[in-house]
Amino acid sequence: MSGYRLTSGGRIDRSRPLNFTFDGRAMQGFAGDTLASAMLANGVGTLGRSFKYHRPRGIYAAGIEDPNAMLEVVDGHGREPALRAGQVQLVEGLQVRSVTGWPSPQFDLASLATRLASPFMTAGFYYKTLKWPNWSWYEEAIRKAAGFGAPDGSVDARGREYRHASCDVLVIGAGPAGLAALRSLQGSGREVVLVDHAPVAGGALRWEDARIDGQDGMAWADKVVADCRADGGKVLLNTFVTGAYEGNFFTLIESFVDGAGLRAERIWKLRARQVVMATGSVDRPLVCQNNDRPGVLLSASVRQFIGEYGVAPGKRLAVFTNNDSGYLTALRAIQAGIEAPVLIDTRARPSAAHLEAARAAGVQIHLQAQISDIQGGKAVRSLRVIDHAGAEQRISCDALALAGGATPMIHLAAHRGARPVYDEESSSFICTSLPQGWHGAGAATGARELSDVLVQGHAAGQAIAATGRDAPLADVPLGMGEVVPMWQAATGSPKKMFVDLQNDVKASDVQLAARENYVSVEHLKRYTTLGMGTDQGRTSNINGLAIMAAATGREVAKVGTTTFRPPYTATRMGAIAHHRQEDGYAPRRLMPAHGAHVALAAQFEDFGWQRPDWYECNGADREAAVRTEMQAVRNAVGVFDASPLGKVEVVGPDAREFINKFYVSNLATLKPGRIRYSVMCHDDGIIFDDGVVACVDDNFFLAGPTSGNAETVAAWFERWRQTEWPGMAVAIAPVTSNWAAIALAGPKARDLLARLGPDFDISGEAFAHMQFREGSIGGVPARVARVSFTGELQYEIAVPARYGHALMQAALREGADLGATGIGMEAWLRLRLEKGYLHLGADTNGRTTPLDIGMGGVVKKKAADFIGKRALSLPFNALENREELVGLKPVDVPIRIGARILAEGHDQIPCPTIGNVTSVCDSPLAGNIAMGLVEGGSKRMGQRVKLYAEGRVSEAEICSPVFVDPKNERLHA
Repeated sequence: MSGYRLTSGGRIDRSRPLNFTFDGRAMQGFAGDTLASAMLANGVGTLGRSFKYHRPRGIYAAGIEDPNAMLEVVDGHGREPALRAGQVQLVEGLQVRSVTGWPSPQFDLASLATRLASPFMTAGFYYKTLKWPNWSWYEEAIRKAAGFGAPDGSVDARGREYRHASCDVLVIGAGPAGLAALRSLQGSGREVVLVDHAPVAGGALRWEDARIDGQDGMAWADKVVADCRADGGKVLLNTFVTGAYEGNFFTLIESFVDGAGLRAERIWKLRARQVVMATGSVDRPLVCQNNDRPGVLLSASVRQFIGEYGVAPGKRLAVFTNNDSGYLTALRAIQAGIEAPVLIDTRARPSAAHLEAARAAGVQIHLQAQISDIQGGKAVRSLRVIDHAGAEQRISCDALALAGGATPMIHLAAHRGARPVYDEESSSFICTSLPQGWHGAGAATGARELSDVLVQGHAAGQAIAATGRDAPLADVPLGMGEVVPMWQAATGSPKKMFVDLQNDVKASDVQLAARENYVSVEHLKRYTTLGMGTDQGRTSNINGLAIMAAATGREVAKVGTTTFRPPYTATRMGAIAHHRQEDGYAPRRLMPAHGAHVALAAQFEDFGWQRPDWYECNGADREAAVRTEMQAVRNAVGVFDASPLGKVEVVGPDAREFINKFYVSNLATLKPGRIRYSVMCHDDGIIFDDGVVACVDDNFFLAGPTSGNAETVAAWFERWRQTEWPGMAVAIAPVTSNWAAIALAGPKARDLLARLGPDFDISGEAFAHMQFREGSIGGVPARVARVSFTGELQYEIAVPARYGHALMQAALREGADLGATGIGMEAWLRLRLEKGYLHLGADTNGRTTPLDIGMGGVVKKKAADFIGKRALSLPFNALENREELVGLKPVDVPIRIGARILAEGHDQIPCPTIGNVTSVCDSPLAGNIAMGLVEGGSKRMGQRVKLYAEGRVSEAEICSPVFVDPKNERLHA
């Protein structure tokens, strides 16, 4: 491509040069440029490679319809792996890199291979060839080849925010039609919002030679916008409407650009009473041989580059058209000082006015002619043109503008279910029937003349509010006149005629789909990938549909369109996520004593809360520290932060009856000051949670679900209270975060508790295991439960959350001479495994019932009903070969977590299995120990079984899951 900056013209600020780089090459543009216009002005030709064939690709369009110009962009606020050059406003210091082609777009090694393989890489080739021996052999390579750019894991510094709003009238599009509607509504008293994706209102008026009401087109546009603001209207520029939903609800994304780049984005959720859809259209290309070469552009984009940015796409321009807009491009080029173009028109009778003006300006015109080939390699060099008589001529040029008609942007109406209908006059799909409260105007309805566009926009505004204003008048005829569709050049090879440039879909691919009976438009899309790129087929779909119609002998209208879905254009996930990133996505929940853990050099893990996994002060590495912590609990006293354990208060006259309906143990007999362990089930009998329940008094129970289920259990209680037992006098209060809980565990736990100043008797006789006390500790209100997760003498002290940090510090300080040691989660879980206590989620699966963990007797004794009781009586839950929780000791090598337990008589895989290992640890007291779920496990005590893990088979012995203190002497000390 031979693009260059014109010496004058455009709406850029030539007094403000801006420096940027492309693939390390220093370049310069001006304020007001987009990245696309600046790169074109710097003569950039090949900026990437196509997906399938790795053919060179250049700038194709000026806006979001460009299927080629996907680039990695780094500005002062962050990095974006794939943006269209036309949607990036140029700023100082922008760093731009190509995302396709290796080692560079100019020299791409993959293109050498695809050049040889391209005859075999037709539509759907992967469905037919990448099957042997297995698709997975090819999947990784295919995935690496697909896409544009890659995320680097960094978080940008862009601001994100949400805004909710409503309005009387939403005008979508700030082109001539939208502005005419806006002008018509002024003085109506309506609350109006104008939205456009460009940074400046005006649409095509920014680059076309238009005059409206005796003024320059842009001067007219600026006045309309200024009057709107003065009238109290809101103007949102740099804003895309990304989706339209039921009830005239819209999502918008507004971008804020400063001198360093994209500073922030705002997502609007807006509801409107009335809508003016003035979304305009994009140019449609013409399909001919090698129409994908760098230097081939859309005709309207050529006018935009010249008129708005002062950039010429080449020194010798050619125009290929089937409508009058091609003549506008040729005349615009001559006005800008570009050498008089060559114009190839497929029609026999273009508009007389345009024809005469072009000839008078020196344009060489070929009527009833077509391009049979665009010649060149990484740039356009010449054209082969054939006239209606078959005579061929070679025309030298370095840029080609394609003008195949207009494609109305009807996406938003289609989001609401409006059905696209083919319009023969404009050779495009439009929505003739719009959703309630919508009014269409301009090119989006198929209008092709500026005068018609203005009249329609004005009429839309008057239909909403009859202000009686006159319609604006176009002083200069501007439009595309008659469109004679040419969906595919009559000469040239369909195998080199590109319909979808982003996905390398050719005319021959569409014809192949027709031959293989993929004639439904949705099948065509998926078989060929037509329109599935990031440009959503804006420049490709209608040509592809028309070629399918010709191949199957149907009318274009009968082929139809694919489904339009939000978002209208690519949307950053960061904008959607808003603040929901890192801590904003999953806020780190810090325990009340978090500062004390930090002081002990705790190594935190996310267990729903940030909890110490182990403490660096206890050992040089994790294993050493965990061993130290376990020994402290067994021999002295450990201090463990149990604050995340659930705390749900159940209060009221019916509290006892209510809570008894959830747990399998009989809580009806639980006396005040006592605690009972139990599990609760879903109504299918599967264990849902486990924990202890304390009876504070006859009308007050405190449930202690697991930390992971604290909120879920509270919601479970509330759901049943409201839906099944609304008449029960009971209130539920989840208070987990209100209380900090510190556990003292070990033979010296009572001595340490005494030093903390309880105001109640803590002797073994007065305060036995599974009892509960309320009082104060050091003058602070406290709830103390004597329960154990470790098998040792243990007290859980709960104080108001604001005292948690002080309690943790006091316990460690007062117990220093007793050997008080901070205990992390890993040591705590290994201690419970030594004792054979259940770890919900690890030692249970989606099939485990209370009967499988040794609670059959408890269930049998409870006469009252509870959730899941009926399911436990079903034959399936009474089978003798159900998986039951047992202990395991290795016979030869240490047991591995997750090991499968092989069926009897098998010592190699594949073979049937009878269970799996659920928990494993190395115990200072018992060595390598494990627990597992084994079919009929309670009847297999003493049996040896084979285990398979990580490619090897080992042997283990089934035993009781209690490995330490089986008589519970430590527990009751």
